[in-house]
Amino acid sequence: METPTTKPVTTPMFGLNDTQQMMYAFGDARRPNIETAKLIESVVLTQITEIVHQATEVSHKRNSKAVNIESILFLMRHSPLKIQRLVKYLTAKDISRQTKAAVDGEIESISKSSKRCKDFLETIDEGGKLLAACNEEYFDDIYLERLVRNDKVTRNMDEKKYEEFCKARAVGFRGTYSQKFQGQLEEVLNSVDLKVEKLAQDVLSYLAYETLGQLVEMSLLVRRDTCGDPVARLVPLRSVNIEYPSVHLPLPPPATDKPEAKSELSGHPITTAEVREVLRRLQQSLTSDRPLAKGTRNKPVSNMPIIAI
Repeated sequence: METPTTKPVTTPMFGLNDTQQMMYAFGDARRPNIETAKLIESVVLTQITEIVHQATEVSHKRNSKAVNIESILFLMRHSPLKIQRLVKYLTAKDISRQTKAAVDGEIESISKSSKRCKDFLETIDEGGKLLAACNEEYFDDIYLERLVRNDKVTRNMDEKKYEEFCKARAVGFRGTYSQKFQGQLEEVLNSVDLKVEKLAQDVLSYLAYETLGQLVEMSLLVRRDTCGDPVARLVPLRSVNIEYPSVHLPLPPPATDKPEAKSELSGHPITTAEVREVLRRLQQSLTSDRPLAKGTRNKPVSNMPIIAI
């Protein structure tokens, strides 16, 4: 039997848990399927657990006394665009902390985690690709698509739904949110033989959020691939309404309709079958370069590439 966990301070919107709210923020329906949320959360935990163990191995090889952000960056060295997103996130956190310190009248200098990332990446950079990521020199098409999708989704929202959507975008795997997940992650961190520094834990929470987002986005792509329209498959996903994958969202119903009869702007919830198809494709991509590999459908979730790094 599951032991009770501390509930977050915030009250879930219309009965959604934190994972469902994050799924909604990344493009799922306004009321995501609870079973799908459980599956996605388990996959996220599996992926982050693998990152923790790999980062621990790197820390041992570096003779480090703790699992730190440098070990995680080393794992991400082949993905400049993902490093660029991480550095952008850490830079925003640095600015937020500095602003809060200034408001509180603190004069002590605050260490800049983004500068620490840049200093380390400079030592392992070959060809300037990683430093270019630190300077945000890469065009991030995925980030742009997220912005466009959010614009499409919110364009016809009323004030209440827009407020709900903004609150959902603030939810993550840190702070007062996702207490159960954080408890499970804490068990993983305690299972390794090195201490995990606070900044590295923050980065792990960020990577968990990115993993969930990519799973949701890939599930929407899987659904689009099965819609039967060969033209739609070639059009970038600009809308989360799967009935209309490449056009504007439908107009709201006439004012005479009852509020309950209004259609959900984000279509049908993502199903567990769609998520499992994403996992199957990821497993297949990992074994595609092995001619004798068989039975990819039956392999465990851990036999997948780590999509956040």
